[in-house]
Amino acid sequence: MKTEPLKNKVLWITGASSGIGAALAKEAHRRGALLILSGRNRSALEALGTASPDRIAILSFDLADPAERLEAAGKAPEFFGRVDCLILNAGVSQRSKFIETSPAVFDRIMETNFKASVDLVRAVLPGMLERRSGTITCVSSIAGLMGAPWRTAYSASKHALGGFFSSLRAELSGSGVRITMIFPGFVQTAISQNALSGDGSRHGVLDPLQASGQDPEITARKILDALEAGKLELKVAFDAKAQLGVFLSRHFPALFSKSISRHGGL
Repeated sequence: MKTEPLKNKVLWITGASSGIGAALAKEAHRRGALLILSGRNRSALEALGTASPDRIAILSFDLADPAERLEAAGKAPEFFGRVDCLILNAGVSQRSKFIETSPAVFDRIMETNFKASVDLVRAVLPGMLERRSGTITCVSSIAGLMGAPWRTAYSASKHALGGFFSSLRAELSGSGVRITMIFPGFVQTAISQNALSGDGSRHGVLDPLQASGQDPEITARKILDALEAGKLELKVAFDAKAQLGVFLSRHFPALFSKSISRHGGL
């Protein structure tokens, strides 16, 4: 049973220009939400905004730039007077061994995926606490539940988000502000193609698990259903392989390490 319909709620979605973010924007618009869409690809965001320019605001910025994201955080509430739900969907993945990953690339991934999320939460949280209402949604990853080769920085950033939001949820108990964690498994997006190599170049290769993954429109519907139902956690696009990986990593770490290493081509 849906307890909090999104109609006329103000949703700020980061990483909205493609993949899960774009699908979330389209589905949230269909459900009657007011949208603030962010990402670096302004033309893609504007294409989404043409559907209803009076109900969709475009706020394009580089999430990895601390100054730009803080400026954007100040502008976001000005569009519709508030932010009811912050959906932290933007992120960058990695395809390189730790020993071959430059410190700058490692830091860039942590900056984009973790530190930026903390900054945006710090910006919108006071208003939510004052209204005693709001939702902060973090779109994490299966990499936030288990590690994998070629993804040391990416997995570290996603695990950091899990620890941060789990702690913040406890601090916000009874405040009226809800924290929702989303853990996508394998979804048909370009995240592996856009992943960073050790020198910062684009990986440019689509992983088979992404190629055969869940349609992002289905993923978006399930995520927004979970938000409307008030769920605190959702695993989505978790096929048998994803479930097995998480199970083995928690209960049989030696076996998991050996098998995931082989799967990763090591």
